[in-house]
Amino acid sequence: MKKMILLLFCMQTLLFMKGHAQNNAVESARIAFISQKIELSPTQAEKFWPIFNELNNQRTDFKKAIRQIHHKMTLPSEQTNDKAKYYLDQIYQLKQKEATLEKDYYNRFLLVISAKQLADLFAAEREFQKILLKKVATD
Repeated sequence: MKKMILLLFCMQTLLFMKGHAQNNAVESARIAFISQKIELSPTQAEKFWPIFNELNNQRTDFKKAIRQIHHKMTLPSEQTNDKAKYYLDQIYQLKQKEATLEKDYYNRFLLVISAKQLADLFAAEREFQKILLKKVATD
């Protein structure tokens, strides 16, 4: 039994490490792709990426909070009009806060990169997502 548990633990650790390596590879590819597409200079990249990563981390937090609320809304015990309205209000408040956050960050970006580069960033992010989804679909 102990050997079985140890074997399962080792397999889980290896799968985690493989997933972590894949995440690192995807992140490296994203950085290279976006840097090339928006033509970041080394000086710009040094200032740009910390801001970009901060924004993405905060976006992830908002998306996670919204998913948690969506999950609560699907629970049978939460199926009342009052609860649904409460949860919907929470979601829209989070989305408003996220929009305000993005505007603040975009103003920070404009201190580091040009407006054209910022516009190109939006296109590059969408293009990278499409490439990633195609890759996932074909694997």
